[in-house]
Amino acid sequence: MASAETDLVLLQRFKETGDATAFSEIVRRYAGAVFATCHRILRDPSSAEDAAQETFFRLMTRPQRVSTSLGGWLHRAATRLALDIRRSDISRRRREVAYEVPAQVEASSWAEVAPKLDEALAALPEDQRELLVRHFLRGEAQAHLAAEEQTSAATMCRRIKAAVDALRAELVGRGVSVAPAVLLTLLGHNGVLHAPTALTLALGKMSLFCCARSTGMVAGFRPLSPIKLVRDLPGMLWGARWTIAALLFSLAIALLIGLAIHRARAPTGGAAKPSSHTENTEPTAPRTDGRVAILRFGTDAR
Repeated sequence: MASAETDLVLLQRFKETGDATAFSEIVRRYAGAVFATCHRILRDPSSAEDAAQETFFRLMTRPQRVSTSLGGWLHRAATRLALDIRRSDISRRRREVAYEVPAQVEASSWAEVAPKLDEALAALPEDQRELLVRHFLRGEAQAHLAAEEQTSAATMCRRIKAAVDALRAELVGRGVSVAPAVLLTLLGHNGVLHAPTALTLALGKMSLFCCARSTGMVAGFRPLSPIKLVRDLPGMLWGARWTIAALLFSLAIALLIGLAIHRARAPTGGAAKPSSHTENTEPTAPRTDGRVAILRFGTDAR
């Protein structure tokens, strides 16, 4: 099952075949974390949704840029995008000036830490950033991380503590001083944020686009070779099952409408066709040519 595969395995499948199922699983795993990253920086749900969609679109169009850590790459890309959006917002220029020359603040609330958190995370070494993203922003348990890294729970706990200390040092450099215990509490209670419904639907459409692209249903993409098509046909059909179901449903509706129109235009069954054996009650005029008819008309007139 896709849910048991690692991030890099899913990403490799998507790189090689455009597997829409693999991309959908990546979206399911990271949509909430990416949205939360954008929301912490922008503090606006609508702008955060736009930045999150753009982050996954960049992953979809340039998956080869991810080399080691998918979670770290997504966090870094979301942070950069959100910061670009904030810098381009004219109404926040005054806040940018205060941000560039920060005053030292003793933080005790999430609202004081959140605006600087992701920039501090982005400055960490990749292994520490990946660890904090997975544990605090995605909510993965220490036991799960330790089992995946094939290390003890105590070792994993020390690694997380070292990463938190490094994060705290980066925050101090950005004008936010926060005690280690306070930082751990704030991260634990506020790190995970579920993606809103609108963003989930938009990313679902992106997954459908991947499905259409992988099956050659979108113009502008090179079709698969016949050998590759035959080999990958079962997986492609399964990945495109919802698209195929929608097409079949539309075809069935069109056929039903056409049948209803045909029945409405057909004559009713109550009127019987005249039989050739039925006697005609009206006299039949004799066949005559035009001249005989004129002579008779004249004779009758006289």
